[in-house]
Amino acid sequence: MAVQTESFDLFRDDLGIPHVRAASETALAYGQGWVTAQDRGLQIEADRMRAEERFADLAGAAGAAWDRFAARERLAATAQEIHDALERPERAWLAAYADGVSAGLRAGGRDVPELAGVPHRPWEPWTPIGVFLATHLLFNGFPGLLWRAHVARRLHVPGVPLERVLALFAADAGASSGSNAWAVHGSGTRSGSPLVAGDPHRTLELPGPYQQVRLVCTDPAGPYDVLGFAFPGVPGIPHFGHAVSTDGGSGGASSVAWGITNAVAHHVEVVTDGADGAGPGGWRLHWPARELSDVGVASWRALLHARTARDVTDAFRGWVDPVNRVLAADSTGEVLSMTAGKVPAAADRALPAVKPADGYLDLPAPTPVTQVAVDANERPRTQASAELDGRPGFGPRDVRPGREAHDLGWSYAPHRAERIRQLLAAATVPESPETQARIHGDTRDLGAPGLVAHLADDTSAAAVRLRAWVAAGAHVDADSTDAALYMRWRHAMAHRLAAHPAFAVLHEPHGQDPLLDAALDVPTAVGAGLARILAADWLGIDGPAEASAALAEVTRTAVGQPPGPDEPTWGDLHVPAPLHPVPGARLDADPVAGVVPAPVSGNNESVRCTGGSPGVAPTAYRGSVARYVWDLADRANSRWGVPFGADGRPGSPHFDDQHAVWADAATTPVVTDWDRLHPADTTLRLLNGARGQEVWRHDFGADGLVTAHMLDPDTDADVLHGWFTRPRAAFWGMGEHTRDEVRDTYTFVESLPTHHAYLVRWDGEPVVLVQAYLPEHDPVAGAYDARPGDLGLHFFLGSRGPTARHGSPRDPWTVLGPAMRGFLFAGPGTRRLVGEPDANNQKALDRMIAMGFTAGERVSFRSPQGPKEARMAYLTRERALAGGAFR
Repeated sequence: MAVQTESFDLFRDDLGIPHVRAASETALAYGQGWVTAQDRGLQIEADRMRAEERFADLAGAAGAAWDRFAARERLAATAQEIHDALERPERAWLAAYADGVSAGLRAGGRDVPELAGVPHRPWEPWTPIGVFLATHLLFNGFPGLLWRAHVARRLHVPGVPLERVLALFAADAGASSGSNAWAVHGSGTRSGSPLVAGDPHRTLELPGPYQQVRLVCTDPAGPYDVLGFAFPGVPGIPHFGHAVSTDGGSGGASSVAWGITNAVAHHVEVVTDGADGAGPGGWRLHWPARELSDVGVASWRALLHARTARDVTDAFRGWVDPVNRVLAADSTGEVLSMTAGKVPAAADRALPAVKPADGYLDLPAPTPVTQVAVDANERPRTQASAELDGRPGFGPRDVRPGREAHDLGWSYAPHRAERIRQLLAAATVPESPETQARIHGDTRDLGAPGLVAHLADDTSAAAVRLRAWVAAGAHVDADSTDAALYMRWRHAMAHRLAAHPAFAVLHEPHGQDPLLDAALDVPTAVGAGLARILAADWLGIDGPAEASAALAEVTRTAVGQPPGPDEPTWGDLHVPAPLHPVPGARLDADPVAGVVPAPVSGNNESVRCTGGSPGVAPTAYRGSVARYVWDLADRANSRWGVPFGADGRPGSPHFDDQHAVWADAATTPVVTDWDRLHPADTTLRLLNGARGQEVWRHDFGADGLVTAHMLDPDTDADVLHGWFTRPRAAFWGMGEHTRDEVRDTYTFVESLPTHHAYLVRWDGEPVVLVQAYLPEHDPVAGAYDARPGDLGLHFFLGSRGPTARHGSPRDPWTVLGPAMRGFLFAGPGTRRLVGEPDANNQKALDRMIAMGFTAGERVSFRSPQGPKEARMAYLTRERALAGGAFR
């Protein structure tokens, strides 16, 4: 297959978030693929190998288990069939993205230890579809069907209908996870325009499962400017986006935004092929994406072109999998709510079927939102009118009609949607992006009072504490020992009840693929159903006695009442435990090599969702994997955030620089002003970053730490002016410049995407100014035989540094020389360093030769300062590596 290359521009903001701009849709898709490979190379290669049923090549035995399951479900073949059924524009779009990924991987995106022994294979046009399927195959509800089938076979309670037995383990009963989304009509906002906000909940991964990105197509025939959260490895912005556009005729600007939550619909059927259907050979999946050879790719692409809320809902009409609730709004003030996807017309949603449903349901048309809309995986029901709904406050209400028609599943989250509706109803001022923080950060657990009620007759000090905690609002805060006590009690209770004789039969082998063990775990299922299990007297379980016994287990090890100094807070126990792309691999808790997780508030039931699982572990393995507030009045007021950072490479400045903000349930402003963005060198020769940002470091042990920083013309002008006015700086040619002229000169250099200035520090002390540039964009290009991968440089030693510290050598270049080589070759696209010191500056030439350069020809050219006679000097990557980058 011929691989295409496309021209695109890449910019980054201060958080390293990529902004990709191109003159055509395919060039933009290529650019999105390229930057995704750069930032998320290991992650997308791991997902790609899952899709291709060869994950074992990367993950060994754990990968082999996945491969067997994926092969059984024909994952790769399904992705290819879906691709082959697409129309030409979608195929071209996918092909461009796949080619961009392949190019980005070749250009260093796969240069990670985990992929060292895995041969590189170019991405196929169908690969992004495979990645989408692989990341959603276990996301749907079919493992829950297998659990309920296990319960139906094993757990028989005389005189109790099977439906009541199965309902014990419905998510409505207690612990659950999911997503939050809400929209506020302009009549309830400060600006008069709608807001769309929320946060998707998934398994926490490092790097995260969503990628912040902005995509700008400047093609006059179909321009768009969309930002949001993309799936790494999948083109477009299919779930959460905010677009602006300008009408070329009138010049008027328009804005549209959308967000989704999972509809928790019964959309993947388990069909039994035998009388029992217990084992993995006794059932098969009836999966709309496979049966229809369609996963909604046309919708992914159409969303990029949306200009109104109606355009968004029209795009989602072609959505297939998974089934989502959608909220969309635009700057005209229209707000719409809908459910999108393919839902089988099945009568029984609780258990596997003997045969698949005949066709799919016709879902309701989009519904206008007149006040607010809240979707948080709750069982849909029409809310009472504002006069009767009973929520205190005079804020707007969710009055969407006909919500029962969206009840398409079996189990739903019980509390988060209600809590969001309470917070919106209690608003005392019109909503704005700033006021949404109180919703994102809310930690109240509406399920706690029902559980703690089982301790009503318990007179222990711990029970008194829990009742007081509930009376105070039941906030699951990181600094709360009471919240920790409550969660530890839940954990103990899940284990006690799971071990109760009433559930002994559920511990018998389930006979399913071990890959599904977590979904068929008895303590996990019991932990999700605690509220209903404790209330089901027909089970023969003494709820109050079990609740008190579990609390006694927990408090045996507690230190004193009230809380002693050693009693843990919830934050002591509750820290993120993200998954690595390769099973079994762990990132060291090192601020350079990995992330140091921060304590987090919240649990499954709170809006500030940082989910664990009662009966499993207190750590947060699920939670908000993104947060957003889209302001339809002005996108510059919108806000967003992810759990860790934009870059998936450990040690990158943007690997985890958003973690502290996320852990505080906060967001950061969206930045789209091109003047506030930093052009990125897609040749991968220049290191990029914000003013003053560290872009490279190396620890020389006893000789100290050397770092390279983007020059800040304002902050660093005094240092540079002091250096340039010394007599030995004559060849630099800036001795007559004032301090402000020095600042202005480097402000101009900063504006050039092809020329960068860096300040090198040794143990924090400024020592060297480095100017690096792409020779093909410099006058020197006409004076020598320029090659692809050349990186030009000038450097000025301003200080000898801490040569007397740590026993450092007297000659600073014994440290700075290797540091310069390592820093300048840090860009994977740099193949050769090119110097052109003044021909009469023998001292500079000698220094370069000592660093490993080879002296070259004498040349003449016209520089910006006038005619220049120079002596060329060259250092290849191979020669630098042979000499040792840091020796």
